[in-house]
Amino acid sequence: MLDTFPKSCYLYHFSTLAVKLHLPSFSPGTHNVAEELRADELELDPSQFAKPILVEIHLDRHDPYFELKVRLTTTAFAECDRCLSLADVRISLENPLLYVLGQPPSGDQVDDDDIAYVRAGTTEIDLTKDLRDFLILAYSGRHLCSEHCLGLCQKCGANLNDGPCVC
Repeated sequence: MLDTFPKSCYLYHFSTLAVKLHLPSFSPGTHNVAEELRADELELDPSQFAKPILVEIHLDRHDPYFELKVRLTTTAFAECDRCLSLADVRISLENPLLYVLGQPPSGDQVDDDDIAYVRAGTTEIDLTKDLRDFLILAYSGRHLCSEHCLGLCQKCGANLNDGPCVC
């Protein structure tokens, strides 16, 4: 299956719901990979994430470590929490990930979500879940159509951004 991808394609779409990093493509040292993804490739709602998702990965390989700095940039859509109109949610985030080839040291409990141990000989790492989780966390929270949104009238429900209400 890997023969169907060009040698320059380090981050590839293995299926419609998986984005994987092909480890043998990276020699020791630093590498940068950029790719645009669609919401469905990360199992996200396309009505909320209708714009392309730019994934930029800075990878530093020094065996047995693969250190990743993942940067995600996109614009999502949400309902404004004050006036219920459509609001743009600009997302730009950077998160670290560390993959270690081999088993964790015996007796040590690894209690860090940013470190993942993978079996020696592993040739690919599926980043789908991590990328999706990063975006969901960045998307959640309060959404406003503008910083100065006036919201809705509590009596008649008119959108106060369109002017004063009649009540």
